[in-house]
Amino acid sequence: MPNLYFSSQKNTFYYLLALLFLFSSRLAAQSDTIFFNSKWKATVKDSAVYYRLKPVKIKTKKAIGRKIEYVDSLYLIKDYYIKNNTLQFEGYSKDIDGNYNAGKAKWYNEDGTLSSSRDFQKPAPGTFRVPSPPITYLNYSIADKSLLTLGTEFCLDCQTSKKLFLGLGYGVTNSYNGQYYGLPDLHLSYNVSILFAKIGTTHKNSYLLGGLTLMNFIDLGFGYSLPYDKNKAPAFEGFTMSLNLRFTRNKKAYSQPIGY
Repeated sequence: MPNLYFSSQKNTFYYLLALLFLFSSRLAAQSDTIFFNSKWKATVKDSAVYYRLKPVKIKTKKAIGRKIEYVDSLYLIKDYYIKNNTLQFEGYSKDIDGNYNAGKAKWYNEDGTLSSSRDFQKPAPGTFRVPSPPITYLNYSIADKSLLTLGTEFCLDCQTSKKLFLGLGYGVTNSYNGQYYGLPDLHLSYNVSILFAKIGTTHKNSYLLGGLTLMNFIDLGFGYSLPYDKNKAPAFEGFTMSLNLRFTRNKKAYSQPIGY
């Protein structure tokens, strides 16, 4: 004859175990969900207008069909209307918070129809793409006199291994009969692999350089400086040697990551 007591205890145990599993699953689901108010500020569920499920990490090439330099994986971001659980946004981001989008993204109306879309590889229509974070450069060059220049560069094209830098700075010459001169600097530098070419101007001279680059961190060049007026100091004329250093948190400016 079966033991009814132990059978009842066993059933009770399984029932409690099932309840515990369901409760744990619900807690886990809630902890993986972020709620937002109408201004997309994080809030509690009771005052939420949108919600986001925990972003899924996917390899970059698998996600958008191409590689992004220094970005191994992307996060799949999906936002929903809390009112009817309809998809509000779907796209990829370089960070888990969805601040740096990549690839194609889509926005939907509350009735499920497509509101708008955008490819984040391209600038938004009618907008200007802000250059990458600025670079501090320090340059020492010497022709008939030496010139020390400090300034800021912008990486106009940093998406590939070929980099185009636009620089603005200010330099000071060494002494011309006890007098020092300041020279504003404007230049373009095109860096490819281990080589670079650079053209620039001040209000006193123009110059052209070419040479070797070490990861775009150090440029060592040789070229020629031509003064606009040979009879007015500083002429800064003749064959020129140049050493240029770049300092930036923009990893894409370098051909390889530099940790400092």
